[in-house]
Amino acid sequence: MVIAENHDGHVYNWIMFERETIEFVLRAIDFYVSLLGDESRELAEDPDLASLITDDTRRELGLGRDKERANRLRQWIKSKSEESGDSYHVDISMSHGTVRFIKAVSLLYLAKLKTKRNRLASRPNVTTSTLSALDREISRKEELFSSSGVFKNASPVQLLAEYGEAPGAEEAVTPPQPNEEIALLTASRPRPVLVGSIEILDHELRRRCLDLFNQFQEAGQSERNDTVVSEASRILESRLRAVTGCTDGSTGKQLVTLAFNAQKAKLRVSSVPSEQEAAQLLFMGTFGFIRNQVQHKLLGSLPAERTLQILGWIDYLLAVIEQAERVADSP
Repeated sequence: MVIAENHDGHVYNWIMFERETIEFVLRAIDFYVSLLGDESRELAEDPDLASLITDDTRRELGLGRDKERANRLRQWIKSKSEESGDSYHVDISMSHGTVRFIKAVSLLYLAKLKTKRNRLASRPNVTTSTLSALDREISRKEELFSSSGVFKNASPVQLLAEYGEAPGAEEAVTPPQPNEEIALLTASRPRPVLVGSIEILDHELRRRCLDLFNQFQEAGQSERNDTVVSEASRILESRLRAVTGCTDGSTGKQLVTLAFNAQKAKLRVSSVPSEQEAAQLLFMGTFGFIRNQVQHKLLGSLPAERTLQILGWIDYLLAVIEQAERVADSP
């Protein structure tokens, strides 16, 4: 179901931001203002181009208005942050239009950070651990401003500093040369360096999913990560079907009930009834929330880090099945 976006005048009366997020937003606004200033300065320094921009054109472009708006918003956010003292969180009320603007400048700033990261990665003496730390933070911020909280259903406003066309997949993964200038919208999301990634112990899960995952990462096809999760959930369902001896067309959730139902369980993970019930809920949630999403729609925005975390979670559930006591007299 598509959720209708709020109008720009809609006010969120209480939003709790981490202070780190507020500081990132302030840097993003500063970067956007610098882009507006750079463009104005470059036009002013070129008499031939400057002669083409009349006063009417300047008013139409709205560079001055956008810059003033950004500076005013920055000052307001900074004052709210200072009012919170040393608190870990900063509570702010703002309109949906402001949320859209913050999302836009933050994603633009992230594009700049990606180009910087890719330039750094082209140097021969950069450690993998450094790239891993950068990738982790970039991915965390990208996830926050793309699909979390008030930003999830907010479309970014069209910024005056946005320019360039996104390249194809093959071109996008090519790191820029150290002295090469590129348009910000051509910055691809850096391929994560997953140092010390989650160790997958289940042999079938490793063989059927990790190879697929690595193939997508090497090919720059991260939009296909949901295929990996779908395959992992099929392995989990197949394992449940095998241990319960169920040969009919029962769904994953029905298999979970058959396996862990406290009244007539086929698998006992704990002698404590509440723990047995909790285990059933863990499996129910996995099929109902994780598996259903990848089965019924395409999740092109599933980051590589989250994909590995889901694989690790399913690996744990497979271990729970293997370590559970088989109840021989289960009806």
